[in-house]
Amino acid sequence: MSQENQFPFKGSTLAATAAGIGLCFVAVKYRSPIIKQIKVMANYTDPLRNQKVRVIDTVDECRTLMRNMKMHCNEYNVLGFDCEWVSFAGTRRPVSMLQLTSHRGLCALIRLSHLQMIPSELKEILEDDNILKVGVGPQGDATYLAQDYGVCVASTLDLRYLAEMTECYPGGLGKMSEKYLKVKLNKDWRIRCSDWEAPILNEKQIDYAAKDAHVGIELFKFFIAKLERRRVFEKQSTYLQRIIDEYCFRYLDIGFGKKAVSKNSQEPEKKSLNSVSLYNLKIMKSGIRQKPLYTNCLLEANDGELLCTIDQRKAMWYVNKDLGEIVSETPLTVRLKFEPAGRAVGQTGKYYKLAKENKCVACGEDKNYVRKNVVPRDYRKYFPLVMKGHTSHDVVLLCPRCHQISNIHDEKLREKLAEHCNAPIIPKTLEIPRLKELKSICRALYLQRNKIPEERQHELRARLQKLCPEEENFSDEFFKSYVDIDAYEMNDNYSAHGAKVVEFYQNSDAGLIGLERIWREHFLKTMKPEFLPDLWSIEHNAERLKIRADEGRIDENDMKLAGLPLLSANN
Repeated sequence: MSQENQFPFKGSTLAATAAGIGLCFVAVKYRSPIIKQIKVMANYTDPLRNQKVRVIDTVDECRTLMRNMKMHCNEYNVLGFDCEWVSFAGTRRPVSMLQLTSHRGLCALIRLSHLQMIPSELKEILEDDNILKVGVGPQGDATYLAQDYGVCVASTLDLRYLAEMTECYPGGLGKMSEKYLKVKLNKDWRIRCSDWEAPILNEKQIDYAAKDAHVGIELFKFFIAKLERRRVFEKQSTYLQRIIDEYCFRYLDIGFGKKAVSKNSQEPEKKSLNSVSLYNLKIMKSGIRQKPLYTNCLLEANDGELLCTIDQRKAMWYVNKDLGEIVSETPLTVRLKFEPAGRAVGQTGKYYKLAKENKCVACGEDKNYVRKNVVPRDYRKYFPLVMKGHTSHDVVLLCPRCHQISNIHDEKLREKLAEHCNAPIIPKTLEIPRLKELKSICRALYLQRNKIPEERQHELRARLQKLCPEEENFSDEFFKSYVDIDAYEMNDNYSAHGAKVVEFYQNSDAGLIGLERIWREHFLKTMKPEFLPDLWSIEHNAERLKIRADEGRIDENDMKLAGLPLLSANN
């Protein structure tokens, strides 16, 4: 037997030994990141674990599911939003499917190519400007829905704006999903360009469509949590609304540009974002407007009658959606191509025709100002739908100083309402004293070490030893683990103050009109505004609803929901 045949496994044995030594070396050298990755995977929770997919082929199925979707939006007024369509020879056919996903993971795949229409229940959700529709490039999908089905989708938000604010990479949906949610989306062109009008969708199409919309809302949660560096609980609607007001409102229905990503880099240019608590009365720098809010463009009915003044962005929205046309450049005047639901009637109608001034309504400052909700959103959001429209009457401008003073007065009225309505103001989160002290000491010793005298450092370390007696060595890694720790926990006894106050007035003789009146009178009394628009009235909504009743555009049940059981179309 030859020497080669006597040792047939010699080469493979040496190779295996070398590979084993190499693996051991890699394991030893990179043991820390490997262990860290294992821990991350062990703690990983699939964000799509609660997904419930419903394929909608009929109008009745759509109406039923939209009622459930609306209830989910009452808890968390954000929906994942996406659309699919088919193109032949470079020509786009009407939108084939609309995908909506709620915070509970309910994914509605609505096959518009089968329905051939937008049911009223779906239209109401799409056109509700209090419900955010989030995704990547949602404005394009909204434009196609307007062109194909005549529905005006309101309050779309491109997630890449939030990515920029959190210093994350504002890439495509697939890249952001994989990077930040650890969810890999199947972006195979054969699925993306498949037949979305087919009689029956296959499993890959359903999985693709559902995940695209579901990932959108999960990315929204991720970015919002990162903005505040604290947990976001799905049902803390007041907190969510304030987040939306502070961070999102300026980007609604605005397409995302490519300015955030340089041509030679896959990472965004870093932008600083001041961390700020939404539970104090300080004004965010990003909330202070230096550009005019009111551009006083004119919106006309299809017969040329003036309806109202609007801002330029909204005016051009009608033009871009081919719902209106420009009839004058100075001032910019847009005439609608359809018959509006209502006309400007009475004093209420005249108010909306007036030009508004860009200055603080209290002191007249005209350089910096903040939007002020005279009837706060944490009450208004619980109003019935009939009282949520035309709320611009209660949005005024204040300079930062007046805004802060007004907020202080508002807190006092909240306390009075809490007592009167048996609606205690209970915080959503509770501070954990031990974690707060740990965080404070660690931030001092890690971030300000060079500025703290040695004696004071010894005192802090002694206190730290009492808080963590099991620790022997307080290293930089230990300090870093507590620098940004969340020192709050959810309050199990929390209940929404605003919801209870609204319920109280809705069941009282004063009704919700009475609650509105209280807040408007309070604003007049505490701020004594000298520059309010002409015809601004504490009875504005009551007059508006009376006009709608006279025109037969509101039924008695809606009036009762509004808290006005004595006001009807017969009055």
